[in-house]
Amino acid sequence: MTSQLHHEIYLDNNATTPVLPAAAAAAMHTMQRGFGNPSSSHATGIKAKAELEATRTLARQLIGACTGDIVFTSGATEGIQTSIVSALLAARERGLVGPATLLLYGSTEHKAVPESLKHWNKVLNLNATVMAIPVDNNGILDSAFMTKMLPQAAMICTMAANNETGVKQDLAKLEQLIRSANPQVYWMVDCVQALGKMALNIATTSIDYAPFSGHKLYAPKGIGFLYVRKNAPYKAFIAGGGQESGLRSGTENLPGIAALHAIFSELAKTQGSAFQAEEVLWQYRNDLITALKTVFPAMVLNSDIPYVVPTTINFSVPGFYSKDIMDLFDAAGIRVSSGSACSSKVPTSFVLDAMGLEPWRSQGAIRLSFGPAMTQQECQQACAAIKPLADIVNKHCLVLTDATPTLEIHASGLLQLKHEALCSYVLICQDSRVAMVIDPVLPLASRIASIIQGQGLKLKAVLDTHLHRDHLSARQEIIALLGDCTEKEPCDALGWPLQVDTLSCGRYSLTKLATPGHTPEAVSILLQQAKQLCAVFAGDLILPGGVGRTDLAGGDMAALAQSIRLLAATINEDTLILSSHDYAQRFFTTLALAQQELPALHALLQNIDNGQWQQQLQQQAIELQKLSQHLCGLVEVSLSDATDVIAVEQLTGFMQQWPDLQVVDVREPHEQSAGALTQYLPQRYPVLEIPLSKLADALINNVITPAQPFLLVCRSGNRSLVACKVLGRLGFKQVFNLKGGTALLR
Repeated sequence: MTSQLHHEIYLDNNATTPVLPAAAAAAMHTMQRGFGNPSSSHATGIKAKAELEATRTLARQLIGACTGDIVFTSGATEGIQTSIVSALLAARERGLVGPATLLLYGSTEHKAVPESLKHWNKVLNLNATVMAIPVDNNGILDSAFMTKMLPQAAMICTMAANNETGVKQDLAKLEQLIRSANPQVYWMVDCVQALGKMALNIATTSIDYAPFSGHKLYAPKGIGFLYVRKNAPYKAFIAGGGQESGLRSGTENLPGIAALHAIFSELAKTQGSAFQAEEVLWQYRNDLITALKTVFPAMVLNSDIPYVVPTTINFSVPGFYSKDIMDLFDAAGIRVSSGSACSSKVPTSFVLDAMGLEPWRSQGAIRLSFGPAMTQQECQQACAAIKPLADIVNKHCLVLTDATPTLEIHASGLLQLKHEALCSYVLICQDSRVAMVIDPVLPLASRIASIIQGQGLKLKAVLDTHLHRDHLSARQEIIALLGDCTEKEPCDALGWPLQVDTLSCGRYSLTKLATPGHTPEAVSILLQQAKQLCAVFAGDLILPGGVGRTDLAGGDMAALAQSIRLLAATINEDTLILSSHDYAQRFFTTLALAQQELPALHALLQNIDNGQWQQQLQQQAIELQKLSQHLCGLVEVSLSDATDVIAVEQLTGFMQQWPDLQVVDVREPHEQSAGALTQYLPQRYPVLEIPLSKLADALINNVITPAQPFLLVCRSGNRSLVACKVLGRLGFKQVFNLKGGTALLR
């Protein structure tokens, strides 16, 4: 079921679902008319008790549980805790404790399961070994591993259907394997994603515990139920007034239970149900995949028939991170999700990692999930919203294409592209139709090649500032991707044509300046526009908030000091310094900023060093050598914030208070094309579009200046906050961030 409120296409039903109208009506009726306490003996309470028991009976019918207990809970997490605590207490009573005792769970389980196992294993002092069961490339549990490990296991936890990939486990085969290897092991099956999507007949199995969640099947949040097999060990997780026959104390959530009743009634219908037949759901899946392939012809399914339920589509696209696609879809009003949480690095899906899929698939995974109550009209609307994104993807050169090049406003000047802490730069002169690339990294090679090819540009050169110790240059990969678009001249190890120190790129020129120290061959590249110095690509000589390390082979502390002095004598204090790494989301720095943040650097440049510089580099080397990851310099993360954060409810008044305010959209160009910012603003303010990748270019060309007040906006408020911090460091005093971004303006 998709939500059409505010023109949203909601395709993230595995995370949560909208409440089915019949369920909402039932909950409202119960809150207003049938509000009795099931524990009360008067007529109002008796009616509430009848509603509760009728729902319990329906639940039994739907999951095929003619015996055992059905306990209403607050949701799946409570059901998981109750199951695990009950099983582990029983295991302890049987003497199943210590490292030789295993607690097994599928490596692709929802995090609630392994985290609960670890937590209660420690709290209950079992000191057992919590162990993940491997899966194959299709997400199916490793039967050989289970056969080997189950004899030592006190509990095993598996899933009916996976929340990220939709992969379903064959419960009948699992049962045969589990009970053959260990008839006494306690078995919990997470059924959260199963109801309404696959057949369940729990009474015919030896499953001990099966938690369910209401909000994954059109009920409100805060309601669920737990199946407990007859004679399975059970310990009430919540004690108190003895409700639920003493199995779960606390006054029952009657509105939630009434909503479940309405949903169960729909599921039980043989005809006229809000829930679609399985063959219809498979057709919806095919239609949605077809629509996706019009946008991303190279997309790859990470899970597929015959291993999945029909309602989950997990895919990746070569050259795209999940965030790229998320931002594009979200700007167009289409709600999907990635397979992982956000972090400072490119996030990965632990589920796809466990399946052994390639890193690019894990980093680019998108989950599109619809519910079993989706209608034909909603499926058509979703497909109709997805297909037009193909034009945006082509317009912004997000994929390599043979389409006619289109002039895109942001595909000119200087682009700063980032992969985790690595920075790559693309310099484009649209007038002369040429481009240069500086410090390219492999994960960005396809993206860079797509920009150059999509704009029909000639690649003049691919340059490195030094031979990088933590990653390979993508020079050869980009040249191979672009083929005939590349000028071919004999070059040195950094990509510079032999015997040449200055290169032209239309109205730009780049001059090489030897600056060894971090590495022996390192250079800085001076960027001039109209014969005016406007920036320098400094590699790892100076980082935003730090300096390059010199403790590795070829590093030279004295040479680094001399190179910094040379660079300082060549550039101005406010010249943008663009580095190969950005460890603290600062994007760039200047000599003035670097001296403010690094007293030893200031002392070095003012010739008042007194050994401070050497001490800092020695201390930096000690700290860097302690780290497990390779860093090219030590940078302290800044805690500075925006001048102010503007809440959505303050926006209208704030904009009236600042008549000369300039609104700046820092989303990337494809997001801006998919959904213009002006449609969300309370007034028709002109919007300046400056993607984060073009922030350095905007400063170089004086598109924005510190004197003007700015309100920065992005999708969630996170990128605009980063931009606020960057500008604040440069002396912008009136820079504001819209809290929550466009997401809260809808």
